[in-house]
Amino acid sequence: MQEEIGDGNLNNVYRISSTSEPTRSVIVKHAPPFIKCLGPEYPLSSTRLVTEYNALVKFNNICPGYSPEPYGYDREYNAVVMSDHSDHAILRRELIAGRLDQGAVRNVAYCIACVHRETHAAKMDGDKFQQLQADFKNTDMVALTEQYIFTKPYVRDDPTNRCSEEVKAKLHLIYEDPTVLDAVNKMKRVFMEKKECLVHGDLHSSSIMVKGDSVKIIDVEFAFVGPCAFDVGLLIAHYIISYYQHMSTPENNDQHRAFSQQLIEACHKTGQIYLDNMTSSVGSRDQYIQTMMSEIAGFAGCEIIRRIIGAAHVEDLEGIPYAEEDALESGLRLLLGRHNIHTVDRLMVVALMLAY
Repeated sequence: MQEEIGDGNLNNVYRISSTSEPTRSVIVKHAPPFIKCLGPEYPLSSTRLVTEYNALVKFNNICPGYSPEPYGYDREYNAVVMSDHSDHAILRRELIAGRLDQGAVRNVAYCIACVHRETHAAKMDGDKFQQLQADFKNTDMVALTEQYIFTKPYVRDDPTNRCSEEVKAKLHLIYEDPTVLDAVNKMKRVFMEKKECLVHGDLHSSSIMVKGDSVKIIDVEFAFVGPCAFDVGLLIAHYIISYYQHMSTPENNDQHRAFSQQLIEACHKTGQIYLDNMTSSVGSRDQYIQTMMSEIAGFAGCEIIRRIIGAAHVEDLEGIPYAEEDALESGLRLLLGRHNIHTVDRLMVVALMLAY
């Protein structure tokens, strides 16, 4: 029995169940030769799921149980088969509903830290690290990320961009400020040129499934060897996006504001658990962490901005223009203030305009 279950931007996802034993099932992910959400006029290599299969193998070898188990890749049909975790829910939907287990927050940060640590240039033999780069070159997907996070959102008339009428009134803060465009270009260079470790490459709240404190990190077809800060920046960006959703929801606002405090805690916990476990570094540890935190802030800012003015929006903020405006300004503060951000505490102060 076949059921289409995916709502992602790139691929078709199906649950295949046994007709005689419906509880026995697998997930089949198929890659069409184009960007699914944009259509055939936006071609994309369908071999991207080779990377997904290989990344799932790598993630499970380093941190077993935190990602679906890969069963195989079919080159003819451009499909990967993996274990089904229908008892888990997409984290984004849980956040929108105001549910979050801090144990799951810890486990996501722990898994990513372990993958980064074990594949880091400072830990791996030189030849093995070069092979890792070759295995996860992933040119098409890296180029896609570069275009849709660091380039297209900052081209005012790019046809893939879209935003609400309320946000349009704020666009001058981006397009008429050369310091913003310069900052984005500098973050783009870090993304493209810094080769530190194997990164997930698209670590947002729809790339994580949760059940209590159990987590499954999914959608690893963007995996490549790049900067550690990219994964952490994207993850924190989506906790911040959820924060603004709940702060701007008028119904039962006290309840939503209380949940917003859990999201602040999630950001702090992510930073703490990640740094405690990602112990690989180059040069002075203190300087390494300071530079990484600045990059985390910059990447978080770029991700928040593109989710509001670019092609791929998030449902957290849809229909809540005040939340979009506040989040946009938060993204700009993080991007422009990144050089003064060296701790998670400082990042949150800048992102949320908190006073301590």
